[in-house]
Amino acid sequence: MSSPIRYLLPCLLVLSSPAWTQTAASSAPPPAARAATCTDAKHHQFNFWIGEWDVTNPAGKAAGHSRIDAILDGCVIMENWTGAGGSNGKSFNIYNTALDRWEQYWVDNGGTRLMLSGNLVNGAMVLEGRQDRPDPKTGIVQRERITWTPNNDGSVRQHWENSTDNGKSWQTSFDGLYRRVTVRN
Repeated sequence: MSSPIRYLLPCLLVLSSPAWTQTAASSAPPPAARAATCTDAKHHQFNFWIGEWDVTNPAGKAAGHSRIDAILDGCVIMENWTGAGGSNGKSFNIYNTALDRWEQYWVDNGGTRLMLSGNLVNGAMVLEGRQDRPDPKTGIVQRERITWTPNNDGSVRQHWENSTDNGKSWQTSFDGLYRRVTVRN
């Protein structure tokens, strides 16, 4: 027997033994336990955003396209954004049971990341956060607030605002209307 095989064979025998496979299998939670972790109604408060959307600005001009999916047994809502100007981004949204709040982690192809948190307020999801660094000119850390409001016609308004005076006043960064994509022929 060649030298490498002589050392590999005992490892394979140990890994394939019934004791090893039982130990490895018993350390993972049973499938039913994993699937039942996000059944509380709060985990589904943001489900109104799930779908495939064409997004326009208030003037009706195309702003981009977004596909929002429930992933990981419905515990995470993942956004895949493609902007009309070439930007691409993703967000991961989860209800944090321990902190009783929603959290979003956004990243994009410009190297930007943003962490937001908040809750459902009067039927709209409102998440807030801060930029990592202060503005070099003012020394103030910009605050961000995004509100997703489901409309009666099935569309969703996403209103993104920022504040450079610690929340005393807010300016619109983005105002988009998400309309469900109809079947295209």
